[in-house]
Amino acid sequence: MSAGTPSLPASDQASFYAIVALNAGHQALEEKRAATQRLQTKCADLHPVMHSAHATLLANDTLPLLMSQDQSVALLGEVFPRKHKTVEETVKLLEGDRPNAAATAVTESLWGRYTLFCIGRQSGLCAWYREPSGSQRLYTWRNDAISIVTDSITSELIAAIGHRPSINWERVAQLIRQTEMSASFCALNAIEIVQPGMLQARSDSRIASTIIWSPERFCAACTIEEAEQLPKLASECVSRWLEGHPRVTIGLSGGLDSSIVAGLLANDPKSPFIQGLTIIPESPGGDERAYARSVARKWNFGLVEARVTPEQLNYLELQAATPTVEPAVYGLDVLADRLSSDLADTFGATRIFSGQGGDAIFFQPHVAAIAADYFRSKGLTPGFFRIASSIALATNTSLWPVLRSALSSAASFEQREIPAALGGPIGRHVWDGERLLHPWNAESQHLPAGKRLQIAMLTNCQLFHRATRTAVNRRLVHPLLSQPLVEACLGIPTWKLVPDRRERGLARDLFGKLLPQQVQGMRGKGEASGFYNRVINSHLPDIRPLLMDGALASAGVIAPGLLDTWLTTEHLLWKDDHPTIGALISLEIWSRQWM
Repeated sequence: MSAGTPSLPASDQASFYAIVALNAGHQALEEKRAATQRLQTKCADLHPVMHSAHATLLANDTLPLLMSQDQSVALLGEVFPRKHKTVEETVKLLEGDRPNAAATAVTESLWGRYTLFCIGRQSGLCAWYREPSGSQRLYTWRNDAISIVTDSITSELIAAIGHRPSINWERVAQLIRQTEMSASFCALNAIEIVQPGMLQARSDSRIASTIIWSPERFCAACTIEEAEQLPKLASECVSRWLEGHPRVTIGLSGGLDSSIVAGLLANDPKSPFIQGLTIIPESPGGDERAYARSVARKWNFGLVEARVTPEQLNYLELQAATPTVEPAVYGLDVLADRLSSDLADTFGATRIFSGQGGDAIFFQPHVAAIAADYFRSKGLTPGFFRIASSIALATNTSLWPVLRSALSSAASFEQREIPAALGGPIGRHVWDGERLLHPWNAESQHLPAGKRLQIAMLTNCQLFHRATRTAVNRRLVHPLLSQPLVEACLGIPTWKLVPDRRERGLARDLFGKLLPQQVQGMRGKGEASGFYNRVINSHLPDIRPLLMDGALASAGVIAPGLLDTWLTTEHLLWKDDHPTIGALISLEIWSRQWM
């Protein structure tokens, strides 16, 4: 097994900036030169990696970096091989004049957390590529005749540019309704979140985008033998993320996915020192410590049990955080974020593992779309009725609505509906319009309903890569979202991922040896929604004025009227409106930070 590149540094600063002139005119070239000079002055740890008249790439001294043989392509970040060639052999043959070919070659031969940057030696073409998993953040900020390509919009960059990006209030309103899209669509004007698997290139004063990788392309049914290789593939992915990290922590929810990751860590030949953390919300249905204990006991590693009360979690602590491009949807629970980061500091861990993404790749929901996928592939056979019956049993519903929904082949993915009365002039206008559609979802429209749902869930998983205290300090890793594992699971039909009434039944069978009996037999997931309603109630004296008299209300995104009734103890006791109220809090704080 050939080695990968070193791990990314733990830093809350940008790892790199590329300053790109959008044309060959004097103004563009002068703006590019001046911005580059100001950035280098403000960031002493940056050094030039590649340079041409049209583009300069500056990178942190500690950032893993590989260059092609002709020095026209730079691969920045943490990269692992998955074919016979080493990383170095793949990269050295790349050519900056052929960015599509370079991005395709890297996508097919390598995986990890990286950005590819090309400057053509003959054409002068500039292009950049975000790896398919999305774990490496990438933004493009257009400013007059130049664009900045970076993994973080920092205060140093803003100072070098000379102004702050402004807020797009219509986009903010869209994200209230589709909060899961906040990792894919930016609410700052002139800043674009580059989508995973997308190549962007400067062309004739504009930036053209090309999709190199999309989950839709991996949804062809695999063989049983290929599906049975999932544990081996998952083990290889976890082992790669472990390279150079002898001490690690893992967040153990007590559920299936984090238990699988814990088992993979414990069985890795490198024998890392492992410390687990389970957070126990003071809420009926939220205490799953027995499952987490069974995992720690099976693999003989330590487990810190943190019992938390609603009073301890204060969302308003986020007001003191550094502004980020994405609002704190993932990371709104600042208490869990702090506990995870502090444990890693105390334990001396250099990597934090999670089980995030397992719901999507192993397909957690029991929905009629599973039977719809089977019907589209196999027709009206006894197997179809068996699968439909198992869905009805698992969801405690009648068989007939499952059959009707399955035969209609409609994808059943719940969308949050926002009451019109909650909207101000901007909110009501936007909520009456079309929803945001991620390129991955757009490309998957021809697929069976279940696969469309799985890709939508993967799209939502981009939230987990947002900058948080845990991620910034210790480079949080979600190994189940590793590119090779995602591709393999996309190729498994949903009715094989969920073959019976057991949740994620195939994963339970394939990874069964890694699971304690308690986890193997558990059904459903812990329920802590009531806990988060109580969090809001505990801090109502501060949350009410934040939202009633805040930036969203002033901009006309929301109207305080309905909120006045929602933000009461009586309402919070009976209605689970935390998802909407939580979205409002995160976007309110985010808006204030960027104003």
